[in-house]
Amino acid sequence: MRKLTLPLASLLAVVVTFAWVLRANDRTVPARFESQDGHTATHTMGDLITRDVVVSIHGGQIDPASLPVPGPITEWAEIRKVETDSADDRTRVRITYQVFYGVRGPETAELPPLRLRVTDAGGSTLVEVPALPVSFMPLIPPGIPDEKVTIRATRPAERRPFAPYGRWLSLGVGLGAVAGFYLLWLRGLLPLFSGPLPFRRACRELQQLVNQPSPGRAACLILHRALNETAGAAVFANGLEAFLTRHPEFADLRELLDKFFALSRQLFFAEGSDDGVYAFCLKLARQARRLERRRS
Repeated sequence: MRKLTLPLASLLAVVVTFAWVLRANDRTVPARFESQDGHTATHTMGDLITRDVVVSIHGGQIDPASLPVPGPITEWAEIRKVETDSADDRTRVRITYQVFYGVRGPETAELPPLRLRVTDAGGSTLVEVPALPVSFMPLIPPGIPDEKVTIRATRPAERRPFAPYGRWLSLGVGLGAVAGFYLLWLRGLLPLFSGPLPFRRACRELQQLVNQPSPGRAACLILHRALNETAGAAVFANGLEAFLTRHPEFADLRELLDKFFALSRQLFFAEGSDDGVYAFCLKLARQARRLERRRS
Protein backbone atom coordinates (compact mmCIF):
# COMPACT_ATOMS: atom_id res chain seq x y z
CA MET A 1 0.00 0.00 0.00
CA ARG A 2 2.75 2.40 0.93
CA LYS A 3 4.44 1.53 -2.35
CA LEU A 4 1.40 2.81 -4.28
CA THR A 5 0.82 5.98 -2.27
CA LEU A 6 3.82 7.92 -3.54
CA PRO A 7 3.21 7.29 -7.30
CA LEU A 8 -0.49 8.20 -6.96
CA ALA A 9 0.34 11.37 -5.11
CA SER A 10 2.88 12.35 -7.74
CA LEU A 11 0.40 11.64 -10.53
CA LEU A 12 -2.27 13.73 -8.82
CA ALA A 13 0.17 16.62 -8.39
CA VAL A 14 1.07 16.51 -12.08
CA VAL A 15 -2.64 16.51 -13.09
CA VAL A 16 -3.45 19.45 -10.78
CA THR A 17 -0.45 21.41 -12.02
CA PHE A 18 -1.37 20.76 -15.65
CA ALA A 19 -4.98 21.85 -15.06
CA TRP A 20 -3.81 25.02 -13.27
CA VAL A 21 -1.49 25.86 -16.15
CA LEU A 22 -4.30 25.35 -18.71
CA ARG A 23 -6.67 27.52 -16.70
CA ALA A 24 -4.06 30.19 -16.28
CA ASN A 25 -3.36 30.15 -20.00
CA ASP A 26 -7.08 30.43 -20.80
CA ARG A 27 -7.43 33.41 -18.46
CA THR A 28 -4.45 35.19 -19.81
CA VAL A 29 -4.87 34.76 -23.56
CA PRO A 30 -3.41 38.11 -24.58
CA ALA A 31 -5.13 40.60 -26.80
CA ARG A 32 -3.27 41.04 -30.07
CA PHE A 33 -3.21 42.89 -33.31
CA GLU A 34 -4.71 40.87 -36.15
CA SER A 35 -4.76 42.99 -39.29
CA GLN A 36 -5.22 46.36 -40.91
CA ASP A 37 -6.36 47.17 -44.41
CA GLY A 38 -3.57 47.65 -46.92
CA HIS A 39 -3.75 50.71 -49.12
CA THR A 40 -2.75 49.95 -52.69
CA ALA A 41 -4.42 53.02 -54.13
CA THR A 42 -2.46 56.22 -54.52
CA HIS A 43 -3.70 59.43 -53.02
CA THR A 44 -3.37 63.13 -53.67
CA MET A 45 -3.52 66.18 -51.45
CA GLY A 46 -6.89 66.50 -49.72
CA ASP A 47 -7.93 62.83 -49.98
CA LEU A 48 -9.72 61.01 -47.17
CA ILE A 49 -8.10 57.69 -46.16
CA THR A 50 -9.98 55.08 -44.13
CA ARG A 51 -7.83 52.71 -42.03
CA ASP A 52 -9.44 49.61 -40.51
CA VAL A 53 -7.54 47.96 -37.64
CA VAL A 54 -8.77 44.62 -36.24
CA VAL A 55 -7.75 43.61 -32.69
CA SER A 56 -8.53 40.33 -30.86
CA ILE A 57 -9.73 41.33 -27.41
CA HIS A 58 -10.66 37.90 -25.84
CA GLY A 59 -13.40 39.19 -23.59
CA GLY A 60 -11.72 42.50 -22.88
CA GLN A 61 -12.33 45.90 -24.33
CA ILE A 62 -10.22 48.64 -25.79
CA ASP A 63 -9.59 51.43 -23.33
CA PRO A 64 -11.20 54.51 -24.96
CA ALA A 65 -8.36 56.65 -23.58
CA SER A 66 -5.92 54.77 -25.80
CA LEU A 67 -7.84 55.44 -29.02
CA PRO A 68 -6.54 58.21 -31.27
CA VAL A 69 -8.52 61.43 -31.19
CA PRO A 70 -9.56 63.70 -34.06
CA GLY A 71 -7.05 66.42 -34.83
CA PRO A 72 -3.67 66.95 -36.48
CA ILE A 73 -1.18 64.08 -36.07
CA THR A 74 1.58 65.12 -38.47
CA GLU A 75 2.42 68.12 -40.63
CA TRP A 76 0.52 66.54 -43.49
CA ALA A 77 -2.29 64.48 -41.94
CA GLU A 78 -5.08 64.83 -39.46
CA ILE A 79 -7.67 62.47 -38.03
CA ARG A 80 -11.22 63.38 -38.92
CA LYS A 81 -13.16 60.55 -37.26
CA VAL A 82 -12.62 57.43 -35.08
CA GLU A 83 -15.20 54.63 -34.85
CA THR A 84 -15.16 51.22 -33.12
CA ASP A 85 -17.26 48.09 -33.69
CA SER A 86 -16.95 44.87 -31.64
CA ALA A 87 -18.11 41.33 -32.55
CA ASP A 88 -16.90 37.78 -31.74
CA ASP A 89 -13.99 38.79 -29.50
CA ARG A 90 -12.73 41.21 -32.14
CA THR A 91 -12.89 44.95 -32.27
CA ARG A 92 -12.58 46.91 -35.50
CA VAL A 93 -11.18 50.42 -35.11
CA ARG A 94 -11.94 52.57 -38.16
CA ILE A 95 -9.93 55.77 -38.45
CA THR A 96 -10.61 58.35 -41.14
CA TYR A 97 -7.65 60.56 -42.04
CA GLN A 98 -7.37 63.53 -44.34
CA VAL A 99 -3.97 64.03 -45.91
CA PHE A 100 -2.39 67.23 -47.19
CA TYR A 101 0.82 65.77 -48.53
CA GLY A 102 1.97 67.86 -51.48
CA VAL A 103 4.51 66.06 -53.67
CA ARG A 104 6.07 66.77 -57.08
CA GLY A 105 6.57 63.08 -57.85
CA PRO A 106 5.30 59.68 -56.62
CA GLU A 107 6.23 59.20 -52.95
CA THR A 108 5.37 56.92 -50.08
CA ALA A 109 4.74 58.09 -46.55
CA GLU A 110 3.53 56.34 -43.42
CA LEU A 111 0.57 56.97 -41.22
CA PRO A 112 2.01 56.64 -37.69
CA PRO A 113 1.75 53.42 -35.64
CA LEU A 114 -0.85 53.04 -32.93
CA ARG A 115 -0.69 51.68 -29.41
CA LEU A 116 -4.05 50.43 -28.13
CA ARG A 117 -4.67 49.28 -24.55
CA VAL A 118 -7.03 46.33 -24.03
CA THR A 119 -8.35 45.84 -20.50
CA ASP A 120 -9.98 42.78 -18.94
CA ALA A 121 -10.39 41.21 -15.51
CA GLY A 122 -6.74 40.19 -15.47
CA GLY A 123 -5.32 43.64 -16.19
CA SER A 124 -4.40 45.39 -19.40
CA THR A 125 -2.44 44.56 -22.53
CA LEU A 126 -0.82 46.93 -24.98
CA VAL A 127 -1.43 46.12 -28.65
CA GLU A 128 1.03 47.57 -31.11
CA VAL A 129 -0.35 48.43 -34.55
CA PRO A 130 2.36 49.00 -37.18
CA ALA A 131 2.58 52.11 -39.33
CA LEU A 132 0.58 52.12 -42.55
CA PRO A 133 2.43 52.94 -45.80
CA VAL A 134 0.50 55.21 -48.12
CA SER A 135 1.44 56.17 -51.71
CA PHE A 136 1.00 59.71 -53.00
CA MET A 137 0.83 61.16 -56.48
CA PRO A 138 1.30 64.85 -57.29
CA LEU A 139 -1.60 67.07 -58.25
CA ILE A 140 0.64 68.77 -60.85
CA PRO A 141 1.83 66.46 -63.61
CA PRO A 142 5.57 65.66 -63.34
CA GLY A 143 7.87 67.71 -65.49
CA ILE A 144 5.95 70.98 -65.27
CA PRO A 145 7.95 73.68 -63.41
CA ASP A 146 6.24 75.74 -60.77
CA GLU A 147 6.39 78.95 -62.82
CA LYS A 148 4.41 77.30 -65.59
CA VAL A 149 1.64 76.06 -63.39
CA THR A 150 -1.54 77.92 -64.17
CA ILE A 151 -4.48 78.17 -61.89
CA ARG A 152 -7.75 77.34 -63.49
CA ALA A 153 -9.87 80.44 -64.03
CA THR A 154 -12.79 81.00 -61.72
CA ARG A 155 -15.89 79.57 -63.22
CA PRO A 156 -18.45 82.32 -63.85
CA ALA A 157 -21.62 82.27 -61.87
CA GLU A 158 -24.46 80.42 -63.45
CA ARG A 159 -26.94 82.76 -65.06
CA ARG A 160 -30.41 82.38 -63.70
CA PRO A 161 -33.49 83.69 -65.45
CA PHE A 162 -35.07 86.56 -63.59
CA ALA A 163 -38.40 86.50 -65.40
CA PRO A 164 -40.22 84.04 -63.11
CA TYR A 165 -39.51 86.24 -60.09
CA GLY A 166 -40.29 89.66 -61.58
CA ARG A 167 -44.01 89.44 -60.98
CA TRP A 168 -43.61 88.40 -57.36
CA LEU A 169 -40.92 91.00 -56.75
CA SER A 170 -43.15 93.74 -58.17
CA LEU A 171 -46.05 92.54 -56.04
CA GLY A 172 -43.86 92.56 -52.90
CA VAL A 173 -42.51 96.03 -53.61
CA GLY A 174 -46.03 97.30 -54.26
CA LEU A 175 -47.42 95.82 -51.04
CA GLY A 176 -44.47 97.23 -49.09
CA ALA A 177 -45.02 100.67 -50.53
CA VAL A 178 -48.74 100.57 -49.68
CA ALA A 179 -47.98 99.43 -46.13
CA GLY A 180 -45.36 102.16 -45.68
CA PHE A 181 -47.73 104.79 -47.05
CA TYR A 182 -50.46 103.64 -44.68
CA LEU A 183 -48.13 103.77 -41.66
CA LEU A 184 -46.96 107.29 -42.56
CA TRP A 185 -50.56 108.40 -42.99
CA LEU A 186 -51.54 106.77 -39.70
CA ARG A 187 -48.82 108.71 -37.85
CA GLY A 188 -49.69 111.99 -39.55
CA LEU A 189 -46.39 112.18 -41.44
CA LEU A 190 -48.03 112.93 -44.79
CA PRO A 191 -48.94 116.65 -44.59
CA LEU A 192 -50.45 116.67 -48.09
CA PHE A 193 -53.03 114.07 -47.04
CA SER A 194 -53.48 114.86 -43.38
CA GLY A 195 -55.35 118.18 -43.67
CA PRO A 196 -54.96 120.97 -41.09
CA LEU A 197 -53.23 119.91 -37.90
CA PRO A 198 -53.68 122.77 -35.41
CA PHE A 199 -52.16 120.96 -32.48
CA ARG A 200 -49.08 120.03 -34.45
CA ARG A 201 -48.57 123.69 -35.26
CA ALA A 202 -49.28 124.54 -31.62
CA CYS A 203 -46.54 122.17 -30.47
CA ARG A 204 -44.09 123.81 -32.82
CA GLU A 205 -45.01 127.29 -31.59
CA LEU A 206 -44.84 126.20 -27.96
CA GLN A 207 -41.33 124.86 -28.49
CA GLN A 208 -40.28 128.35 -29.56
CA LEU A 209 -41.36 129.73 -26.16
CA VAL A 210 -39.13 127.44 -24.14
CA ASN A 211 -36.50 130.09 -23.34
CA GLN A 212 -38.85 133.01 -22.81
CA PRO A 213 -39.57 134.31 -19.31
CA SER A 214 -43.12 133.70 -18.09
CA PRO A 215 -44.40 131.93 -21.23
CA GLY A 216 -47.66 130.76 -19.56
CA ARG A 217 -49.99 133.38 -21.07
CA ALA A 218 -48.58 132.96 -24.57
CA ALA A 219 -48.81 129.19 -24.24
CA CYS A 220 -52.49 129.40 -23.23
CA LEU A 221 -53.25 131.63 -26.21
CA ILE A 222 -51.57 129.18 -28.59
CA LEU A 223 -53.54 126.26 -27.16
CA HIS A 224 -56.84 128.24 -27.29
CA ARG A 225 -56.15 129.03 -30.95
CA ALA A 226 -55.53 125.33 -31.73
CA LEU A 227 -58.82 124.36 -30.02
CA ASN A 228 -60.74 127.05 -31.88
CA GLU A 229 -59.27 126.07 -35.23
CA THR A 230 -60.09 122.42 -34.62
CA ALA A 231 -63.68 123.24 -33.66
CA GLY A 232 -64.14 125.91 -36.38
CA ALA A 233 -65.43 128.29 -33.69
CA ALA A 234 -64.38 129.66 -30.33
CA VAL A 235 -64.36 127.00 -27.61
CA PHE A 236 -65.03 128.02 -24.00
CA ALA A 237 -65.17 126.01 -20.81
CA ASN A 238 -68.95 125.67 -20.96
CA GLY A 239 -68.74 124.45 -24.56
CA LEU A 240 -66.20 121.68 -23.87
CA GLU A 241 -68.78 118.86 -23.87
CA ALA A 242 -70.15 120.02 -27.22
CA PHE A 243 -66.60 120.13 -28.58
CA LEU A 244 -65.90 116.59 -27.39
CA THR A 245 -69.19 115.40 -28.89
CA ARG A 246 -68.15 116.70 -32.30
CA HIS A 247 -64.54 115.52 -31.83
CA PRO A 248 -64.69 112.30 -29.83
CA GLU A 249 -61.05 111.55 -30.66
CA PHE A 250 -60.13 114.01 -27.88
CA ALA A 251 -62.46 112.44 -25.29
CA ASP A 252 -59.53 110.98 -23.36
CA LEU A 253 -58.31 114.56 -22.75
CA ARG A 254 -61.51 115.70 -21.01
CA GLU A 255 -59.88 115.99 -17.59
CA LEU A 256 -56.80 117.79 -18.94
CA LEU A 257 -58.94 120.17 -21.00
CA ASP A 258 -61.04 120.97 -17.92
CA LYS A 259 -57.86 121.78 -16.05
CA PHE A 260 -56.58 123.88 -18.95
CA PHE A 261 -59.69 126.07 -18.99
CA ALA A 262 -59.40 126.47 -15.21
CA LEU A 263 -55.73 127.49 -15.46
CA SER A 264 -56.47 129.88 -18.29
CA ARG A 265 -59.29 131.50 -16.35
CA GLN A 266 -57.10 131.80 -13.28
CA LEU A 267 -54.21 133.27 -15.26
CA PHE A 268 -56.11 135.83 -17.32
CA PHE A 269 -58.94 136.86 -14.98
CA ALA A 270 -57.54 136.28 -11.49
CA GLU A 271 -53.92 137.21 -12.10
CA GLY A 272 -52.84 133.72 -11.09
CA SER A 273 -49.28 132.45 -11.06
CA ASP A 274 -47.57 131.55 -14.32
CA ASP A 275 -45.62 128.69 -12.72
CA GLY A 276 -46.15 125.35 -14.42
CA VAL A 277 -48.63 126.66 -16.98
CA TYR A 278 -46.23 126.41 -19.91
CA ALA A 279 -45.22 122.83 -19.11
CA PHE A 280 -48.85 121.81 -18.73
CA CYS A 281 -49.84 123.40 -22.06
CA LEU A 282 -46.95 121.69 -23.85
CA LYS A 283 -47.93 118.32 -22.40
CA LEU A 284 -51.58 118.80 -23.39
CA ALA A 285 -50.64 119.96 -26.89
CA ARG A 286 -48.46 116.89 -27.48
CA GLN A 287 -51.19 114.48 -26.42
CA ALA A 288 -53.73 116.34 -28.57
CA ARG A 289 -51.30 116.18 -31.51
CA ARG A 290 -51.11 112.41 -31.18
CA LEU A 291 -54.92 112.09 -31.21
CA GLU A 292 -55.19 114.59 -34.01
CA ARG A 293 -53.00 112.38 -36.23
CA ARG A 294 -55.36 109.46 -35.71
CA ARG A 295 -58.27 111.58 -36.85
CA SER A 296 -56.45 112.78 -39.94
